[in-house]
Amino acid sequence: MINDALLQFVPLGSPLSLVGGAGVAIRSGIIDLLGVGAGVAPPNIIGNASVFGQADGMGVGNQRPELNITIGTALAGTAGTTLNVKLQAAADQGAGGGYQPGTWVNIGGQDGITLAQGAANTVIARLPWLPPFPQNLRPRFLSLLFSPVSNGGADPSGDFTAGSIASAIVVMSRDDYFINQQPRNYTVG
Repeated sequence: MINDALLQFVPLGSPLSLVGGAGVAIRSGIIDLLGVGAGVAPPNIIGNASVFGQADGMGVGNQRPELNITIGTALAGTAGTTLNVKLQAAADQGAGGGYQPGTWVNIGGQDGITLAQGAANTVIARLPWLPPFPQNLRPRFLSLLFSPVSNGGADPSGDFTAGSIASAIVVMSRDDYFINQQPRNYTVG
């Protein structure tokens, strides 16, 4: 697996705990597509743009990167609680906003991950790198939002008593041997 240290929402070896207050969503690290970090003015902008924004064509092309999210500690909590994962993008607020992320907009995700699906060392989401939407968003920042959702059972708060994300990284291509997941349609006599 080849990955870029600047393209890690949850770096390898630094798990993100999903245990929080009732109904509290937990945000991953923030990726700055410019590479200098939130709160830092863009060093070079060619043209007349006042703030940096990724072109609308990101995630389009022959070699599309993929986001790979893996559970660390198994999910545990009230029966019926599920996990929603949202890939979010935000524009740069510019000098007036301290070069911080603006409003987060959902551009992809995986909903309804059950406690049984959240076993330790399980890949819970494998998402293609998506172009931002709406088309004129032109984000500088990307992040993941992990949200517990209750089914309204005995504990309507929807929270986890255990669970973590082992890693959430961007890979340049699928490197898993997915064919071994297929059922065999032959027998050897």
